[in-house]
Amino acid sequence: MKYLLSLLVAFSAVADEVLTRDERIVALTILGEARGEGKRGMYAVGCVIQKRASERNLTPAKVCHQPYQFSIWNAGKGKIKKESELYYLWKSKSMMYARELARAICQGKELEQKFTGHANHYCTINTHNKYTKAGKIVKIIGNHKFFRL
Repeated sequence: MKYLLSLLVAFSAVADEVLTRDERIVALTILGEARGEGKRGMYAVGCVIQKRASERNLTPAKVCHQPYQFSIWNAGKGKIKKESELYYLWKSKSMMYARELARAICQGKELEQKFTGHANHYCTINTHNKYTKAGKIVKIIGNHKFFRL
């Protein structure tokens, strides 16, 4: 819980350091999926990325780049967008927090999974599709509902 609070409240002085490729992918995913949701919403997306990485035995970046998993990367027909297509996300006022969160996730720091009810999926509140009907909502954070499927 301490780590959750520290990430929600403060930035590290190293947030300006160059990100690794994996950290960039995770940060762009967080920005693309929840930059308008504040720190709580971005942290929740980070929790889902970390949960899926653990369950699937993949790196967080590989989870982010799996086809049809995170809409920000979808380029159609299972193709993944190039990072250069998402450059506009770095101009977000939420960028520094997303960078710090991505760095923590990629370094293996445990996020507080109870925050999302141990969810491994989420969607916007107004989304209704086959997987949202298959699972029970375990948490609502901002404009996203979280599921454990």
